[in-house]
Amino acid sequence: MAVANYQDAKGHYPTAYQVDADGKPIHSWRVDILPYIEHETLFRQYRFSEPWDSAANAALLERMPKTYVLHGLEKPGNAVTNYLVVVGDETAWPGPKTIAAADIKDGTTNTIMIVENRPGVPWMSPRDLSFNEMDFTIPSHRGVSSRYVDPAVVMFDGAVRRLKPSLSPEALRAMCTIRGGEKIGFDETGGVELLRDGRDRPTGEP
Repeated sequence: MAVANYQDAKGHYPTAYQVDADGKPIHSWRVDILPYIEHETLFRQYRFSEPWDSAANAALLERMPKTYVLHGLEKPGNAVTNYLVVVGDETAWPGPKTIAAADIKDGTTNTIMIVENRPGVPWMSPRDLSFNEMDFTIPSHRGVSSRYVDPAVVMFDGAVRRLKPSLSPEALRAMCTIRGGEKIGFDETGGVELLRDGRDRPTGEP
């Protein structure tokens, strides 16, 4: 996985976003990991000296890697990603700060790395979900949601887990933090199911 490979190479995970001199978010983690999803050329064409939506960078939007969109939504010109992270001081994505694997005190098996979200955001935008503002019910456009009946998340151990509406908001909130010390049961009754292939799910669309 790209984020894990980034951590192996750098010694820490990517930041949720990079900021300019005024502290304004200008670059996304999705741009930072491009070399780790075999898009080195696109990475080199991106101008880190300019904000993500500058004229030069905006011209790259339509070249979004298929990795960043839900299966079945890979359409020419689509620049909206459905893969977001949860940003907040209690999460593995504390804004412009970095964390290492050792900082995930709750364990990589118990901690969410990336979530599915519908409607998503422009893939280069330094926008994701805010831990303090998101809705922890399932599904929710202000949280975890998908074109699939049950949305999925990627854990820091690389496992893909399908979340059911029966999962409590408290449990989902706990899965987003890195040092809460909560105990989470991954089974049918807990509303969390392990997936072998995240694409092999029924959609809620005709």
